[in-house]
Parts: sequence; structure tokens; C-alpha cells
Amino acid sequence: MQYLYIATIFAGALVCFLASLLLFLRRKAGERSRVILAVIVFFSVFSYITRFISLCRGEVPHQIVSAGMLLLANFMVLSYILYPIEVISPGWLSLKNVLKLLSVWLILNAVYFISLWSGVHYTQYSSVLEMLPNAAKFEVWFRLILSLLIFLPVLFIFYIHRTRRYNNTSIVWLRKYSSVLFVNILAYVMVLLLNHQFLHILYYYLSVGCSLFIVYMELFDRLIRKPEADFHGDLNADSNIPAGAVLSEPSADCKNPLLAERMNSYMQNNSAWRDPDLSLNTLASELCTNRTTLAKVIQECGYENYTGYINRLRIDSASKIRKIR
Repeated sequence: MQYLYIATIFAGALVCFLASLLLFLRRKAGERSRVILAVIVFFSVFSYITRFISLCRGEVPHQIVSAGMLLLANFMVLSYILYPIEVISPGWLSLKNVLKLLSVWLILNAVYFISLWSGVHYTQYSSVLEMLPNAAKFEVWFRLILSLLIFLPVLFIFYIHRTRRYNNTSIVWLRKYSSVLFVNILAYVMVLLLNHQFLHILYYYLSVGCSLFIVYMELFDRLIRKPEADFHGDLNADSNIPAGAVLSEPSADCKNPLLAERMNSYMQNNSAWRDPDLSLNTLASELCTNRTTLAKVIQECGYENYTGYINRLRIDSASKIRKIR
């Protein structure tokens, strides 16, 4: 079991490193969200590698319910809310605002170091359940508070207001991200409660899986858009595009209206339906999404499939040209 544990930690570090590298390589000009997410995922690499080295040397890693490890866990969770904030409100994360977000965590660190300076002894416990009988002691209830605070950042995500100028995501994406983060945190809390090596192994697999899913959503599910003033230019500026050859609007129950709007604007601005080599895969690549998501959006716009969608655009374009002539 110990060898499987060590191998799992190494595999987790390797996968997170590759995911972080991929995010950095596919960063967009003027967009910080992918860089921020890449740095956050790389934090996991650093955490895994230090534990891997300790285990390989035969050293006993710090107990997960030690005050230092709980403070580190809170920092990791807090770092994961910086990414959605940057997505929803680009540019808001200045140094001043980051310090505001970390203010409670910084205060808790100050309390911890003051307690050490005051001579408080932190007893080694293997799990939260083992600490509960001594909950009246400061060194125990302080760690219990740290354990509960791990859930707080997930709730904070839903209170982030979108700006009017940018609209880089949807509530569906936000719910997905929050759900994945909540599952990851819940699994970590189970490890804190029971601290069994088998649970540690399962947690590492789940944690890496959650990180990969978040990376997948960033690269293929979430669309990066420009400010509204730049994005909603004059759709009929090109005189070669017939006025009125606008695509069908998404239905009210469309789950990805941002992708539908971007698809419509891309087709309108580029007259892409005139390209005989345009395919569903090509269009999905141009819109930074995948063919399955794009095909579903096309159906939600009222078309049977991609072929019917393109044919309708071509027919409408030909009809407008005839009317002009």
C-alpha cells in the first residue's frame, strides 16, 4: 500500500505539471485567467513533490491536521477562487484586492505564529475525530476552525458579481466549477476526519481528476470573449455580407447562449458558410470549443444538425443577394 501511495503522489505531480504547462502554453493575449489557473495547478505540483521526496527519504510527513498543513490547505482553496474571479471580472485582481481576499488567512497565520511564540504546544493528532475529545483546548479548537473554513471559499464564488463590460462565462460554467471544487474539498475533509492511507490514495486520484476537469473546462468549455465594445462591432460592416443574413437566435432554454452568440457573430462577420471546406470540427476549433458542445448548441438554435445549419445560411445568403440585384 505504501508503494502505491508513493506512486500515486508522483503520478499526480506529473499530471498536474503537464496540465499547468498546457494552460501556460495556450494562454491568450490580454487574458490572465489561464496563467492564474496554471500557477494554481502548479501549487499542487509543489505540494505533491515535497511529500513525495519526504516519503522516499523515509521521513514522516507532517500530520494533515497539524495547524501548518491546515493553513496550507486553506491557502490552496483560496487560490482556487482567484481563477473564477479573474474569469468573471478581468483585471479586478490587483495586489490590493488579493490581499483583501487573503486578509482572514493572513490573520489566522498571525494567530498561529503568536501562539507558537507564546509557548502553545500543538499536540500531534492523526485525524479530526481524534482531536474532538480535547476540543476545549485552544490548540484543538483553533484547528477545528481551520477545518471548517475550508468550505467558505466555495460559497464566496456565488457572490461574485459579473461586470457589465465583460461576459466571459455563464452561470452553468460557474455551477460546474463550484461543484467540482466542493467535491474536492469534501473528499479532503473526509481524509481529515479519518486519515486512512487508502482514503489518501483515493483523494489524490479525485483531486487530480478535479484539476484536470477544471483545466478541460477552461480550454474547451469556457469561451474567452473580448469586451462588449470590441466584440459587438457592426455586423454588417462588410459590404459583401447581405444585410439581414443573421442566424437564428438561441432558444430560451439554451444552456450555452454565449457560445450560440459567438457562433452567430463568427459566421456573420466571416461569411464562413461560403467556405466549402468548413466542417463541424473546424468551426469548433475556431470557437475554442469541442464538436459535441457545438453540435448541441446548433440544435438548441432550432437546426436539426450542422449540415442543416450551414445549408440554411447558404440559402438565406443566396436569397438576400437575389433581392439586392
